[in-house]
Amino acid sequence: MSFCKFSPSYQVNGKTMVDNAFINDFLPKAPDVCVKVYLLGLSKCGQDDANNNLSYFATQLDICEDDVISCFKYWESLGLVQVLSTEPIEVRYMPLSSAGTTIKKFKESKYTDFNIQAQELFGKRMIMPNDFAEFYNLIENHHFEIDALITLIKYCVELKGFNLSPKYVITVARDWEREGVHTRQQVEDKILELGLFDDNVNQILSAMGSKRHVDIEDKNLVKKWLNDFGFELSTVIYVAKLLKTKRRKADFFTLDDALTKYYENKLLSVKEIENFESERDKLFTLARKINKQLGLYYENLDKVIDTYLLPWINMGFDGDTLLLVADNCFKSSIRTLEGLNNIVQKLFKLGIVNSEGYLKYLSDLAAQDNLIKEVLSALNLNRNVIAMDRNFYKTWTLDWHFSHQIVLYACERSKEKANALQYLNKVLSNWHTQGVDTLERAKATNFDAEKTDFIHNNYTDEQIKSLISNLDEVEV
Repeated sequence: MSFCKFSPSYQVNGKTMVDNAFINDFLPKAPDVCVKVYLLGLSKCGQDDANNNLSYFATQLDICEDDVISCFKYWESLGLVQVLSTEPIEVRYMPLSSAGTTIKKFKESKYTDFNIQAQELFGKRMIMPNDFAEFYNLIENHHFEIDALITLIKYCVELKGFNLSPKYVITVARDWEREGVHTRQQVEDKILELGLFDDNVNQILSAMGSKRHVDIEDKNLVKKWLNDFGFELSTVIYVAKLLKTKRRKADFFTLDDALTKYYENKLLSVKEIENFESERDKLFTLARKINKQLGLYYENLDKVIDTYLLPWINMGFDGDTLLLVADNCFKSSIRTLEGLNNIVQKLFKLGIVNSEGYLKYLSDLAAQDNLIKEVLSALNLNRNVIAMDRNFYKTWTLDWHFSHQIVLYACERSKEKANALQYLNKVLSNWHTQGVDTLERAKATNFDAEKTDFIHNNYTDEQIKSLISNLDEVEV
């Protein structure tokens, strides 16, 4: 895909030839490689050319693709181009009339020696103006000594070779500066400290089956694992081999994720990790079975285990109970992990965490549903029991303390009404208010919920007015 194109305004007002303003105002102080990139891009702007791509630019000019992008960033800072995207690369050339006339200048007299030394260390890899500016910022604003920076560059090149990007050195320098490393002596001490971990890193890489060179990030991570986390090297190597055995992506970053998780769970020895992984394998098997019961499939079960399964296990549930609950959820059309979680949470609040307790709970529910079916039948309602019915029955029997016989007697009073269940609630509510607690007292009442004058059977007009006038003083 072509990535160098004219902006609409350039196509209207500009020229495809090299503008004299570029030659006179920009070319003299621009780095040679930046001039080459600009001119090559300019030549491609008006062409639908297969060679109008980042790879061709890098090959033609004998520089790396990152340097091509850095050159366009340089021209962008001067307003000659717009870098719309770097992945994939997309550049728009702007008319010179819209560009700034201030050329980016460096204090060459102050940094001449540094520039020469730094560029020699990088070899053919060109240091772009923007990268030099970052180096100068470290020196002037972060008090990073020039000799310290040269020492750091040399160290990084020795580790990574001449393909090293200046941005890599800048990143390391910033990290070290935050640790208080500013002087050459401090840089040398840091290098010496990290050198103590070279053999450790090599052993870990070998355990992973990797033959790559040791990197600074590797040393920093090993330092964290051994010194900060307190792992033994043998434990780190064991985990590295474990990752490789399980055919996971075995690199230092995945190893760091694994060791960090073990550290957070206070698992520092090989034995503790072995036991944990053995149990975790069982959790994976259980997670797959639960998902199968619900008719679900997840390729990655880690989140399922961490979000649902481990909390359930910590509550005291065992695998058999969870599978039993999952099976019942599926039969009840609850077919999500979150739906299963709601049931598990409810069971836990009821103190039910094992199969025996759950089966008794189901038996009690079935027995209660049979009683509720009697109530519905007594009301001449021919339908299945629903959640609303269970909530009503719980209120009548547990909260209001009515026996099943009293509820059935109230049904006799209600079954001929238009809204029988609604009327039943009114009858039982009135009895609860009046303190009716036996079937005999219920039979002795003379209450009709369809009439509103029943209050007068118990209160005088004056008492009613007094109650209403004092409602503001009563907490409802």
